[in-house]
This record gives sequence, structure tokens and C-alpha cells, in this order.
Amino acid sequence: MSFTSLRVLENREEVPGVHHIVLSLEGTDLAPSYTAGGQYVQLNRGGERPVYMAIASAPGLDVFEFLIQRTDGTAGLVCSAGVGDTVDCSAAMGGGFPMGRVEGCRVLMFAGGTGISAVRALVESKTWDKARLYYGADAVEDMAYRGLFNAWSARGVQVVECIGTFPNVAYANEGDEDCSDTAVILCGPGPMMTAVTELLVSRGMPAERALKNY
Repeated sequence: MSFTSLRVLENREEVPGVHHIVLSLEGTDLAPSYTAGGQYVQLNRGGERPVYMAIASAPGLDVFEFLIQRTDGTAGLVCSAGVGDTVDCSAAMGGGFPMGRVEGCRVLMFAGGTGISAVRALVESKTWDKARLYYGADAVEDMAYRGLFNAWSARGVQVVECIGTFPNVAYANEGDEDCSDTAVILCGPGPMMTAVTELLVSRGMPAERALKNY
């Protein structure tokens, strides 16, 4: 795996324990590797074991943005980097969300925790036709990128804030609906993604329209 040292342009705590980090791509050849929301990279700092991180910004920019939970090991070292420091980054990997499967469909999105990062990249990469995003967090102060929700609405994505409840539960409580014309974009805890998929399939959605970024 080849790595390029990228300069930190911004590092702030987006929500408690979770950092929004912006890395400059200036003078590198990494930007062309990133073509679809949902792709990810490997990050490293200080010789620790690399970690996989989804890119949180849309393709076509001169930066890579990330939403990283501060933990022990490499993620914590990246979160401790100051402006002007460097972080080692691979080229973008994976195919992103397979958006060819959603053509002509009503789109629902479900995200939990830092899973909102890959969904943000996708939301900000295009305009949408009345899509809905169910985003779960324990409390309002834990809801990353909340300040962007109005801009996402202007792109055609209605955000349903699921505070203190799982997004699949919030959606189920809205009542039954036919999902035969639905596609769903998923990023977050595995049990949530499984529950959403099972619920939508039970309502008529073909299973192949459940989209993940890996």
C-alpha cells in the first residue's frame, strides 16, 4: 500500500469525542482516485497500523474530509494532529455506493453515528428528488453535521433526526407503506442496517436495492 503525506488544514471536535478533519490534496495525485461517495482510504500517523476511514466530502474537491471517532491507536493519533501537521493517506479505494441500482427509485437513507460521513459525501455529490435521511444519535449534541441539514434539504434530502432511538425504529413507527419502488442507502451499525433491510424487504423492496459502501 502506497501512502502520501497530506497536510492538516482543519481539525475540530464536531461532536463530543468525534473530530472533523480536513486534509489538503494540493500537490498530490490522490484526487482522481476518488470518484464516488462511499469510497474510503487508509490513514496512518506515527507508524501505527493504518485504519480505514470513509471520505466525508464529495468527490471533485481539493481536500479529503473525515469524521473520526477518537479512540486508542491510529485513530487517536490522527485526531491529535494539529493544523500544519501531516497524516499519511492512501488513494481512495472501493467502488462507493452502487448508485446505478437506484435509478427511477424513491430513495431512503439510514445512518448512525459516524456512518453519516459516507452518507454526507453522497448527499453532497448530487441533487436529489425528495430523498429522506433517517439519522440516529443518542442526543442532539451527538448529531454530527447538524449545521448542514438545511443545505442538504435544499439538495432534496429531508433529514429525519432520530434522537435517542434507532433510525429503523423511527421509520417503522411512521406506519406501513409500499416499498416496491424504494432503494435504500445504509451506513452505520450492522444490526441497524440488517433491521432496515429486513423491514423494507418485508414491504416489497427487492433485496438488491439495499446499498452499502463495501
